[in-house]
Amino acid sequence: MKCGEHITLDIERLNAKGDGVGVCDGREVVVPRAVPGDRALVYLRRKRKGRFEGVVDDLIEPGVERIDPACVHFGVCGGCRWQDIEYDDQLKIKESLVHRLVAEQDLTAGSWRPILPSPQQNFYRNKMEFSFGSGPDGVPQLGLHMRGRYNRVFDLETCWLQSEVSNRIVDSVRSHATRLKLPVYDLRSHEGLLRFLVVRDAKRTGEVMVNLVVSSYPHGGVDDLLASVFEDLGRQITSCIVTKHSGLAQVAIGEEEFHIRGDGHMWERCGDIEYAISSRSFFQTNTIAAERLYETVCELAGDLTQSDVLDLYAGTGGMSLHLAQHARSVIGVESVSEAVVDARRNAERNEIGNCRFVSTLAEDLLADATAKERRYDLVVVDPPRAGLHKKVIQGILDLGPDRFLYVSCNAESLAQDLAEFVSGGYEIQVAQPVDLFPHTPHCEVITSLIRTPSWQR
Repeated sequence: MKCGEHITLDIERLNAKGDGVGVCDGREVVVPRAVPGDRALVYLRRKRKGRFEGVVDDLIEPGVERIDPACVHFGVCGGCRWQDIEYDDQLKIKESLVHRLVAEQDLTAGSWRPILPSPQQNFYRNKMEFSFGSGPDGVPQLGLHMRGRYNRVFDLETCWLQSEVSNRIVDSVRSHATRLKLPVYDLRSHEGLLRFLVVRDAKRTGEVMVNLVVSSYPHGGVDDLLASVFEDLGRQITSCIVTKHSGLAQVAIGEEEFHIRGDGHMWERCGDIEYAISSRSFFQTNTIAAERLYETVCELAGDLTQSDVLDLYAGTGGMSLHLAQHARSVIGVESVSEAVVDARRNAERNEIGNCRFVSTLAEDLLADATAKERRYDLVVVDPPRAGLHKKVIQGILDLGPDRFLYVSCNAESLAQDLAEFVSGGYEIQVAQPVDLFPHTPHCEVITSLIRTPSWQR
């Protein structure tokens, strides 16, 4: 078996990234977009670290029925890998993956609840990050990255993830950038102007924020570009920011922001709470499904009327403010200072006086709370995909709250962290998957833990 050959492969499972995995001649073969139960003719494209990577040339026998995808970019784009699978089947596959990743850590939950579906499967995202690229003729491209090619961008015609307004913004920016002959930033020469276009689209309020990331500003060409886009879109764009990013890192944040329209934030409503969202603030990308997520968190938290709650990785206060409606007090901890400013503004706007926000690292606050013997009845965490820092895990174990809720968007890192808590004296009571990311292998998982008599500081 070698690269360039075709093999017939039975897909046995998914890896943590959601790619299909089968075994041929004792060697694992990873096949993106394949799912368990598929039998496929697979072309072996490359070999990495003793493991082959392949692509499906012919689906001989599908494990689940395939349907025609709505998107014209399906298969080329790096997102929406399961758009050719019925949504009910997607949920079953996700649920099975989460169960398996947790079981691989020799963990059990007192109760596994069925996965909660997203109310919307298309146009559900409130944030999209589009990249600029250059075509063979040097004409600006604006779209998303090709699957597995982080240095290649394809021109986006229509995307089913965010909104029709977002699609019109992309088309307008690309059209006028081409007309004005504005150069695209080149990753190798580090020359050029246009880097990213970030669109935030509030699902409940209808507000739209555009953030154009460029290598240099002030710049007359950027002003002309935005003036033309405003003319095309009218007042549909309620907030517009230009971010100057002259550094080498290919990320959509920079060293300085310029407010072109509005005051640098937009308002979104999730449940009965309104949130100010700025360009760098974290906010759950699926607003409608996030309402279900927060409702479930509050339900699993139980009676909080006499409880003091610590919410780590609080962002703009999404979880904290919902919990504060039921708790005696809530402290939200967030390391991004801009998000803390938004969170405090959100608490004030919603007249929630029993919730305060602190700008610091979670591990530092935990160490300070333990040293001062500060007690919290409930600790809630919602960390990035990488999971919890080892110091945060130890800090929570040292603090020893009676109850603990872990919300995660990465079942693999969640399972690894849960193993640490279980060995440290906690027990998993309930596990609840919640789908916020239709057409992808990802979902949120809420786990509820309680301290057992085996816990020792």
